[in-house]
Amino acid sequence: MVSSWLLVIVPLLLGPALGIGGVHRYRTSKAFLASAYRVPGIVAGVHRTSTTDSYEYFPVLRFRTLDGADIETVGQTRAGSYELFRLKGHQVEVLYDPRNPRTARMNTSSGRALSGSIGMVAVGCVFTAIGIALLYANAT
Repeated sequence: MVSSWLLVIVPLLLGPALGIGGVHRYRTSKAFLASAYRVPGIVAGVHRTSTTDSYEYFPVLRFRTLDGADIETVGQTRAGSYELFRLKGHQVEVLYDPRNPRTARMNTSSGRALSGSIGMVAVGCVFTAIGIALLYANAT
């Protein structure tokens, strides 16, 4: 009996959490995109950080701000190692926060983070629907 309720509670908690997280990520990305400046830049390198059981890869972006300052920073665009090593040395469009130019992203679908945000909301809705269906199934 406890295990069947656990199967109901987990998706009912996880679904809304993913949905809220996706909406928050979407809103912050939209706000960033609305105020970001767009300039040409170069993927100067690849920054690797270790997680619990794998690695995450971020581009090292080099660009000149509209004010003329030369910036090199680790971008906020998480991407696959293959993609980033392929882009190393190539020109990309960079989006940066004019108040803090070190806050920068590549202008790619993953850099804009909108599709991932929508995906989080969709997965959250699926988990919530599964939780509701399991709740009704257990109630009968």
